[in-house]
Amino acid sequence: MYRVKEIFLTLQGEASHAGRAAVFLRFSGCNLWDGSREHRESAACKFCDTDFVGTDGEGGGEFETAQGLSESVAKVWGERPGRAFVVVTGGEPLLQLDAALIDALHTLKFEIAIETNGTLPAPAGVGGVFVSTKF
Repeated sequence: MYRVKEIFLTLQGEASHAGRAAVFLRFSGCNLWDGSREHRESAACKFCDTDFVGTDGEGGGEFETAQGLSESVAKVWGERPGRAFVVVTGGEPLLQLDAALIDALHTLKFEIAIETNGTLPAPAGVGGVFVSTKF
């Protein structure tokens, strides 16, 4: 089961892909902070400005299969020109991103990048890893 906060189309704002159209797949959950205000001061990460709690965002929800989630990502991408691009983020995306989802996204011809806090190893098949070193 994949728990997704939101899926939306935007422009990538960082690194070598800045300005490129991208679907952002934001997973729910993080291993450095639970997202609650009362635990903020004791969290390993105190800088996060992203709402990654729950599954109530645009396109969010619980997805039973990698195929179902990848199809939702593809629907958001639509018929845009150029290579399909998804940025997997969170919270911490590496708590949920797995080989099955990477394969499903590759089957739909997506290039995959992740935005991570850098505390977990990235699986094979990810094209770009953007690490936040703010904590």
